[in-house]
This record gives sequence, C-alpha cells and structure tokens, in this order.
Amino acid sequence: MITDNQDHNQEANELVSRIEQRAMYIFKFTEDVNEKRNTVTGFRKFSTLVDDFHQAAEIAEGRLSVLKTGRRDELRRFVSQLRAKILKVEIDVKQSYLENLIEARTALPYGAREFFASRLKRMEELSSLLVDGPEAGGTADQLLIHMRNMLLHLMEQAPQLEVFERDPDWRPTQRTVPTGRPAAAPAPRPQKNAALEIKPIRLTGRDEWGRVFLDKGSFDMITVACKARGINLDQVASKLGITRVALTLILNGQDPIARNQLDVLHRIINNYNATTGEMG
Repeated sequence: MITDNQDHNQEANELVSRIEQRAMYIFKFTEDVNEKRNTVTGFRKFSTLVDDFHQAAEIAEGRLSVLKTGRRDELRRFVSQLRAKILKVEIDVKQSYLENLIEARTALPYGAREFFASRLKRMEELSSLLVDGPEAGGTADQLLIHMRNMLLHLMEQAPQLEVFERDPDWRPTQRTVPTGRPAAAPAPRPQKNAALEIKPIRLTGRDEWGRVFLDKGSFDMITVACKARGINLDQVASKLGITRVALTLILNGQDPIARNQLDVLHRIINNYNATTGEMG
C-alpha cells in the first residue's frame, strides 16, 4: 500500500511539473520583445501553445482526481489556479493579436480563414469557461463578443482556399490567326489619377433600439468617400472618438453604432471642407 502511494506521489508531481513547464513556455512567448503580435504565424503559434496547455491540464486534473496521494486536493487547486492565469493571458494576448491584425491591414495568408474559424469555436469554449469563474461578468461577455466580431471581420478579409479550383464554366480562349490587316488601335485606358467625384453619402442599416447595424457595403462606401475627399479612416475614427478597429467593425456591420453617432459620421463626411481640411 505504501509503495502505491509513493508511486502516485511521483506521478502526481510529474504531472504538475509538465503543466508548469507548458505554462512557462506561454509566459516566455508573451514576454518576447521580438514578437509584435501582428502576424497570423505568431497568433497560430501562441494558440497552439495555449491549446496544448489546456489539453494537458485537463488530462492532469482527471488523473489527479484518482491518485492516492495526500497532496491530491492541493495539487488540483494549484492546477486550477494555473489554468485561470493562463486563461486570462489567453484572452489578453488574443485580443491584442486581433486588434493588431486589423490595424496592420496587410494581406492575410492562405489558410488564415480556416484558422480564424477554429478560433471562433474556441470563443465558445472560453464563454463556458468564464461562467462562474474569476473573469465572469458583463465585461468578460462583452469582450468575448468584441473578439468574436473581430474574428468574423478577419475571416471576411482572408482568402478562401477554394479559389484554387477552376471554374467549371471555364474554357480556353480561342487564338485568332493573323490576317495581315493592321491591328485596331487599343481603347484609351482611364486615367488612374482622375479626380473622384465628391458625392454626399447616406449609410443605412438595421435599427435595434437606437443602435444601427450597418448594411453590407458601408465600408466600401466610406472608403471611396474618404478617398475622394483626401482623408482616411484614421481621421474619421479620431473625429468620432473611437479607434480605427472599432470603426472598421462598425462599417462591416459587426458592431452597432448609436443613431446619434451615425448622424455625426454623416456630418463628418458630407460637411468636409476641402479648402480648410475641416471635417464635419
């Protein structure tokens, strides 16, 4: 009987040691000054570290529950506390990655859409883990909703793997045999630097109790309007008192905008003074 307890003590210590080691890998990754948190590659690496940790922690907790050791309850509490710390780190770091990826506005690699879809599933898991946990509450729920909306936005921007497939209606172009006649003069190309016509804009959307979810195409409409006026989304967001990320989510219909703030957005764009550069 004593031998069994000694073996269980050793196994319990080894389980906890492996969990601590995985946690240290995560902490070391987040403290790396060279990791700017603005690439899909880094986001994927961090997510893999966190997923591996939680999987190992679940296995350890299950095994600790049946081991015959006097430190069983103590070790289970330790693992639970460590998981809570990693959970908080996971939320903070992932939020940072999502915001930076949207801010960077760089082309996303193939496979990013599928990766972001897997992170959406993880959002559902986080929501259940936060219930009755140390991070439970309205603030945590709102944060997860915000992160979910950012993931949906990035998924829309990411390329689809199926674009490699050939269109079933595709046919090779027929090559014409030269007849000796002079080729027709090519049609004149439109000037790239032609001035865009400045037109007033009016965004529409679904009103829900004073908050509006803008219709699809609002982002393109504002982008064109800003380009015609020589301004950018950063300036518009600053005038609204929000971040560019928040404005991007609003224009893509992921987050709502208050009705009065939508009126302000219309004034910023439509009342822009090209002479003075003043907006709204």
